[in-house]
Amino acid sequence: MAAVRFGTDGIRGVAGASLTSEIAYALGAALSAQHPAGNILIGRDTRPSGPSLSAALAAGIRSGGATPISLGVIPTPGLAAIVAADAQIACGVVVTASHNPAEYNGLKVIGRDGRKVPDAIERELERKIEETLAAATFHVAHIDDAPATVARADAEGATYVARYAANLAQVAAAAAPNRAAAWIRVVLDASNGAGSPFAEAAIAATGATVEGMAMGDGLINDAVGATAPAALGRRVVAHGADLGIALDGDADRCAVVDERGVLIDGDVVIGLIALDRMRRALPGSERVVATILTNSGVERHLRDAGITLQRTPVGDRHIAEALIPGHPGFGGEKSGHLLFPEHAPTGDGLISAIEMIALLVRSGVPLSTLAATLPLDPQLQREISVREGEAEWLLANPMMLDRIRDAERQLAARGGRLLVRPSGTEPLVRVMGEGPDEALLTSVVDAILSTGSALLAEHR
Repeated sequence: MAAVRFGTDGIRGVAGASLTSEIAYALGAALSAQHPAGNILIGRDTRPSGPSLSAALAAGIRSGGATPISLGVIPTPGLAAIVAADAQIACGVVVTASHNPAEYNGLKVIGRDGRKVPDAIERELERKIEETLAAATFHVAHIDDAPATVARADAEGATYVARYAANLAQVAAAAAPNRAAAWIRVVLDASNGAGSPFAEAAIAATGATVEGMAMGDGLINDAVGATAPAALGRRVVAHGADLGIALDGDADRCAVVDERGVLIDGDVVIGLIALDRMRRALPGSERVVATILTNSGVERHLRDAGITLQRTPVGDRHIAEALIPGHPGFGGEKSGHLLFPEHAPTGDGLISAIEMIALLVRSGVPLSTLAATLPLDPQLQREISVREGEAEWLLANPMMLDRIRDAERQLAARGGRLLVRPSGTEPLVRVMGEGPDEALLTSVVDAILSTGSALLAEHR
């Protein structure tokens, strides 16, 4: 039986440990077997391990007769848009671990439609990866010294990258015609990641004035970006800016900070965009797609406006599957993945930023005032750290199950809800509680965390 290597967001692990050049080579060989003589794009973020993993991936692709085309540093949504737009491309891979710390890396496989490949294809790739690793017919030293290394974009790749940048400029010009955002000042934090070469020009194309770029010590995701917006908030206040935009490492998500330096909840962002689209009577605006984590308060506000919230499992892949590629629509995750299928096949943090700036232009009021119109139900999100294989064990443990059922009953009696699930990207069990009684919410979530930690300590 093949090892399960793909999580909810591709293959991911600590570079050089759980994610090696051998695995990258084996994935390249597996993709080459699926697309013999095909063209396969490779992009990456700015992690130190990116060039060597990309080189190994390219060597694996070449081993089966397919052709790797390097795009160099590019956002995941940029590569996805290029794959979807060009029938000459069989698929693509982005070497990235998104929001994870710099020591991590990952391999995201993008199919012909510009979206993450289905589970069935991932299972087949896993099988082929294990076959290649078991055969051990290659050497890492040879992989890293492979000709035509993909540490930099080649001429053909540069042409594709230029098309992506031009498309961002077109989206910005359409969202804010005649540079309508000229009065808006934006502080930008690209997480020192894949969005860095593209972000300033994309935002400036709306007419907005862009402040900032380099954050922290220059290392990807090191106390910067969408998952660590505190420094961005301080800089927004210091510059007297109207909003702050933070991307994650591969620029497929976007966090928004208001003029006071306060992070706007991702569910509020979803609600504001959905209501704005309904006011403009855009096609498809009567429906919004979001996950099971989206706050029930947003659902009520949307329902009052005549908008149906369709919920999916966690993961932007599921939202994308519920939206029609190339057609008007909108969906998003609390984490900052926002999908506009009329613009792109997957969530693009820069397109999301452009849309937020255009919304602010249309409203003519401060972002904090807009956000205040969408109060949320109290929600508490916590996690339990686990080792490999422990999440499944813990969530099957009878004592843990009893504690979860008891918490569900208590919250449901007060109009709340509970979700407990393993993370698809990190060694964590995530616990989310929601409801109007904050004291009860804290009590039941703390009880789950306490039970889980005690069981794991005993198990170890």
